[in-house]
Amino acid sequence: MIPVALKRWLGIPHLCDNPRSIFIGLIGGVGDLVSAAPSIVALKKKYPSAKISFGVGGGIFFNTIKNDPNIDHFETPFFYDTWKKRARRKTYRKKYKEHDLVFLLDNGTLDWWKPRKHLIDIYAEKCGVVLEQRRPLFYLIKSDFHEAENKLLELGISENDKLLVLSPETRSKKKMKEWPYESFLSLIQKIRHNHDFKIVTMVSKDNLNDYNGTIPLKGYPLGPSAAMIRRSNFYLGLDNGLTHIASCFDVKILSIHIGYPVECAGPLSPFAKVVAHKPFEPPESISVDEVYKAFQELI
Repeated sequence: MIPVALKRWLGIPHLCDNPRSIFIGLIGGVGDLVSAAPSIVALKKKYPSAKISFGVGGGIFFNTIKNDPNIDHFETPFFYDTWKKRARRKTYRKKYKEHDLVFLLDNGTLDWWKPRKHLIDIYAEKCGVVLEQRRPLFYLIKSDFHEAENKLLELGISENDKLLVLSPETRSKKKMKEWPYESFLSLIQKIRHNHDFKIVTMVSKDNLNDYNGTIPLKGYPLGPSAAMIRRSNFYLGLDNGLTHIASCFDVKILSIHIGYPVECAGPLSPFAKVVAHKPFEPPESISVDEVYKAFQELI
């Protein structure tokens, strides 16, 4: 049996029956963070007296979890080279000097998807918890709803309008995960021709594409964006952070899933429908007609 002190030095996770403090570190995207949120809930219930600290990147990543009531302290920006074992061990050792339990949730390998486990389950296993609800979490506050409501009115969208939120881009791995721009334009035309949705397209501020027939919303803050998605009647997106946020709410979701296997990174919502082919097939292999058919079935 390896002594606890040696485990800490080697960066090997170990058990602690009654921890006073827990550190969780995750250098990941928005989807990763909302998928880790249920494990934080479970850890708080398992160790109610422990103080939980969370290490996360700055900007949009911190904004993803800043309202989590189960986290007592944030370390941001938090970073280490997740691809180097030595860096991981060094981070473990440093954090174990300050905390009784340390969980670094980063996968640390490009082959993380090969066991065909969903991220939400991977995080739960690493934290040693059982989830009461296998669904991501995003915490909204009153100002998020207020800002979203005001923005919708500014965009000419009333409470009586049917709202579709479109998220046609990803923050990373764009060539692997994004559906062709021209395909989105064709899909938008089909939807507008046959349905009375008002479509709000959420993209980054540096996105140069014009999604004709929709109302562009560039670089809008994450919290109000999430509140707008929750208010919407339908959400359409890719394997990206906003899709995983949408899966936190009871809104109909159509995900055009390209890249990693669906069972590893697909939306976990009873209201979601996924259009996907085999993992890592070319994005253009999914046709507009195929997606529109799925839209019709879900609507």
